[in-house]
Amino acid sequence: MIQKKIYSYFERNEKLKVLFVFDPMDAIASELRSLSWQDGFRFVEFDNAWFKAKCALENEWKEDKVVLVFKQASPLGSTASMLNFPLLDILCANMEYKSDDYAAFMQQHPVPQNCHEFIRKHIDELQLEKFNRILKPYYDIESFNKDIACRGLLSGYLGENQLLDWDTIIIKMFTLSTPSEEKKKYSFYRSIERSIDIYTVLQSKLESYFAVTYNQNSEEKLKEIAESLKYNAITQTLAIHANDNYKQYKINDSFVLDRINKLLDKAVHQPKAKSEAFFEAFDTLAAGIKVEEIIKTYGVDANYFYIPGELCWEILRTLFVKQLTENPEATYDKLRELFLKQENNEAVQCAINYGIEVANYYSKATSLGSLKLNTPDEYVQKYISEAHLLDMFYRKSLESYHQLSDNTPIIDSIERVKKQLDRDYAQLCHILNLEWLTCLQEKGDGFSNVNLPKQQDFYEQEKNSQTKQVVIISDALRYEVAVELKQQLGKEKHIATIDAALAMLPTETKFCKPALLPHHSIWLYQNGDEMDLAIDDKILNTLEKRSAHVALFQEGAVCVDYVSVVNGTQEVNRELFKKPLVYIFHNTIDEIGHSNNPMEVVGACRRAIEQLAKLIRSLHATYNVTNVTLTSDHGFLYNDMLFEEKDKVTVSEEAIEKKSRYYITQSSSDIQGVMKFPLSEVSAMNNNVFIAVPEGTNRFAAQGGGYNFAHGGASLQELIIPVIHSKKKRSNVKQKVNVALITRNLSIVSSRLKFKVMQSEPVDMDTLERNIVCTVYANDIPVTTERKLCLNSTDIENFNNRIFDVELVLNKSTNTNIMQLRIFDESDLLNPLIKENVTNNTLIEQDF
Repeated sequence: MIQKKIYSYFERNEKLKVLFVFDPMDAIASELRSLSWQDGFRFVEFDNAWFKAKCALENEWKEDKVVLVFKQASPLGSTASMLNFPLLDILCANMEYKSDDYAAFMQQHPVPQNCHEFIRKHIDELQLEKFNRILKPYYDIESFNKDIACRGLLSGYLGENQLLDWDTIIIKMFTLSTPSEEKKKYSFYRSIERSIDIYTVLQSKLESYFAVTYNQNSEEKLKEIAESLKYNAITQTLAIHANDNYKQYKINDSFVLDRINKLLDKAVHQPKAKSEAFFEAFDTLAAGIKVEEIIKTYGVDANYFYIPGELCWEILRTLFVKQLTENPEATYDKLRELFLKQENNEAVQCAINYGIEVANYYSKATSLGSLKLNTPDEYVQKYISEAHLLDMFYRKSLESYHQLSDNTPIIDSIERVKKQLDRDYAQLCHILNLEWLTCLQEKGDGFSNVNLPKQQDFYEQEKNSQTKQVVIISDALRYEVAVELKQQLGKEKHIATIDAALAMLPTETKFCKPALLPHHSIWLYQNGDEMDLAIDDKILNTLEKRSAHVALFQEGAVCVDYVSVVNGTQEVNRELFKKPLVYIFHNTIDEIGHSNNPMEVVGACRRAIEQLAKLIRSLHATYNVTNVTLTSDHGFLYNDMLFEEKDKVTVSEEAIEKKSRYYITQSSSDIQGVMKFPLSEVSAMNNNVFIAVPEGTNRFAAQGGGYNFAHGGASLQELIIPVIHSKKKRSNVKQKVNVALITRNLSIVSSRLKFKVMQSEPVDMDTLERNIVCTVYANDIPVTTERKLCLNSTDIENFNNRIFDVELVLNKSTNTNIMQLRIFDESDLLNPLIKENVTNNTLIEQDF
């Protein structure tokens, strides 16, 4: 036992070379002299040869840890004894062994006088290695204090190996209430309650945070603390209401509220597993504070400071049921605000993302203006300029909807919104296209009044004999999907532009895709029971036939499939793209649309955007292709709803071919619900037949016809096809997007600064994304957290999607009244892009 204590002296003090043992009764030496010692240790019983001992200590034994035993009392008892001790200088430079634990501890750990009594009370614990490991760095006359000592013991009780701050101690106390921590919780509180001073300090600290203490006699000791935390975090910015059931918990002290806010902020920004454990316990303990009661008292539009998931769900339910479709702009702003406060709640964020896309749709729908225009060309231009966004926002809303879980708490409200959106979108598309087709038919000369390039002229307009060229034909790449693709391409160094063209009728792959190839003539050809398109008297229904055909127009030209390019080696592809003209056929959207899973079309659109963006980037960067042109054979209609038989138009007229969106007939007779055009007026085919399409976006009842995903007809969604030109840029002279601060009169409240910045222009062919860093400075010293943002929005139409909300939290004490927000480009942290004064409304001494 004595030897173990001796070892501990050297373990705790690495500089210790000689331990003096004063043993007048020979009690200690008798136990030690028969023991073996660890390497590097030397046990010596002093033989009264002072000079010899001193020389040995300075020479022979200088590399050893020496245990030097004297058969006399310690000379440190009186001044005279000290002065008469020949080895006093060596003793003062080293240590004396103390058999009393407290005395030994105090000799080894210098602490202030006012901590001595605390040490005496807790000597048994403080000698344990786990507590020594925590507190060893802090034993110092200057820095050690009772607060550190208490936190050190509490940190050890919690099973930690380092000194925790009070926020972290409280957070970990909460996590003890999770079911898996039951044993630890019992041990922790048992340790506290057998030490009155630790118990008193902890309770005092809890009261300073929450105005309540933990309940020693309750199974759930932190219940009242959790309720106070939850209530005050939520309602701290609200004036108390007489009907508030929880007003007894109300805290008005800004210093206490500031502590609460910092604690919650720290809990949120822990590693994910730890954060989830805290909030699991917190939500259970604070369940007595009912968010529905708070909403009943203060309303959904109240300025709640902290919005837990359950409160957010209740606010979302009200927004979805009462405001989303009727007041989309205000709902959009509220949803963005909620999103910021739910950064760790993926389920809530999915629901908010859905709501934002729905709000975008209704905002565009209500601002669309009159759908009764004067000419077909005006309809086409309206679709290209803005109406295509209806399709984009509807598609994106479905994309967000399909990411929702069936267990989403407000799924019933979301389902009602979706059903309404499905109906409203279908109706608006129908009306728009009914007016378009009526106008087109009234003009009486088909597509001649539409001032757009025609699909059948594509090759002649796009051919380039000067440089090698790649043409990508993406089946069913609707115009709005291509707009989003072009926005993605804006992030690249190459330059991309988008134009529109007009597809032929019927908007069917077998007719439209071959028309994009070079040709002298095209005409309708009956192939058994099906109609087909003959190109220069040939049916080009295989890649081999198409390659042979295009090679007649440009030597070495070839047609390939997208999958073979993606799966091809770099060596093979490099040889391929040395050819003067390469057609690549891409079929992600149409393939899914005509499969057994048409509801997966929105996912296919997303994959198509990603695939095509990657392909174009690779063509420029890897295969040195200068010019890439991308187009589509047709677009499509898509509705995520059930089509019943009564929704389908039944036509008994004899037809050469009939699908859900068209039929070909030789009859010019008027049929109710049907519009007919001579095929020669809406295509390059001169056959003496008519193409019949349903009014608006209706579907024909047809065997094997697709209804959710459909094309073949004359809607703007089917007819307007994209033409994207992407060119490799020789040098990058793009400028970064600009940033503007749109919040004025900045002030820090409850240790937080909230403001909005705007990305002044979208990322496009002329502008690059910009990474910014936001921080608040006091006297040129950063005093808040640092927030990094990537300004990379490609949204041209909706500037709200280029507005970013930023929140900075004070993390250093400061008494400066006027501080400064600085926003830097991440690549230049010397020259701020923005400097703006900030008023410090907190101005309290903060406990960091």
